Amino acid sequence: MASPRTDDPASETRPDPGLAALLTASPVPALLLDADGDRIVLANASFLALSGREAGEAIGGRAAAMLRPDGDRETCATLKAALTGTRPEGVEILAQSRSGATYWAQLLVATVPGTDYRLAQVVDVTRRRDAEGALQLSRQREALGLLTNSVAHEFNNFLQILIGYIDGLKRRLGDREEPFIQRAILRSTDAAERATILTRQLLAFSRRIAPDVRPVDLNRLIEDFGARVGPTLPTRVDLAIRPHPGLAPGLANPTQVELALTHIVANACEAMPQPGRIVIATFAVPPGDRGLQRPGDGAVGILVTDEGQGMSPEMSARALAPFITSREAGRGTGLAIVHGLMKRQNGTVSIDSKLGEGSVVRLVFPAVV
Repeated sequence: MASPRTDDPASETRPDPGLAALLTASPVPALLLDADGDRIVLANASFLALSGREAGEAIGGRAAAMLRPDGDRETCATLKAALTGTRPEGVEILAQSRSGATYWAQLLVATVPGTDYRLAQVVDVTRRRDAEGALQLSRQREALGLLTNSVAHEFNNFLQILIGYIDGLKRRLGDREEPFIQRAILRSTDAAERATILTRQLLAFSRRIAPDVRPVDLNRLIEDFGARVGPTLPTRVDLAIRPHPGLAPGLANPTQVELALTHIVANACEAMPQPGRIVIATFAVPPGDRGLQRPGDGAVGILVTDEGQGMSPEMSARALAPFITSREAGRGTGLAIVHGLMKRQNGTVSIDSKLGEGSVVRLVFPAVV
């Protein structure tokens, strides 16, 4: 059977009716291509539904254009190799429908016996890819939990020694009136108490223990956090606190919220090698917002914005995964811990970032109504 002409789609040689009927009846999205694997001779209903195309638009068009890969050279070269038959074992590419929605497509191409046509089957494997990604992320978080548990236990051992010596100094020097001694004892005690709380929270994170949650005034929380953390930040970083007037309480654990903010601000400082500002603000999500798990109740949240280097779309999408970092190896655990802390409070965390434009981290909690 002669291969179809590609210069004039209207005059293409139609495939054998039996072959066309078989392709049309197939529940698997499929295309019949010309000998070069370039032009589409026939597209079945399953492929049209997957790609969001009309039959008249697909037939005679280029297969690569119908799949609309993400455009990088490697993906385009992989797609071309599959369509021409040099990769008969099949490939997986990130394709795009007409509406702009992306999906993972497994492409299998073979020559139809006795003809010059090529049969291309396009299988949507997005769910499998998502499941594999979720499993990998789960394993990474399990490894992070084990690491956190080990570090927290060792840190707790050292902490108990420090607490013992601080108590001894308080007994021996507590009655001294020298301002330096009194200030040192006070700050050492406060630091030891906060380190003890931090250790407990890390152990709770590693053991997957759900924290106690209660109504929390997020405006008061970020003001206290800013007053305590602001003086400790690098001099190049300016910290601004912007509470939302009349904000309803959020259902959260204040200690874990502060721990999450500590990680976020630390990441923001590292992303700002030049002078810049970090803004911590609260906001309200009105009831009825369909982006919430319980849209009828509404939500409140904390917004942390920085003026740092930002992240690429690929890095931003993976920023909450353990051990993922845009800096040196070993620094990519903070945001994964934030994700774990928020999940245990029935809250959510999301990141918006662009290269050269900084990052925005949103912590959202159920509102107390």
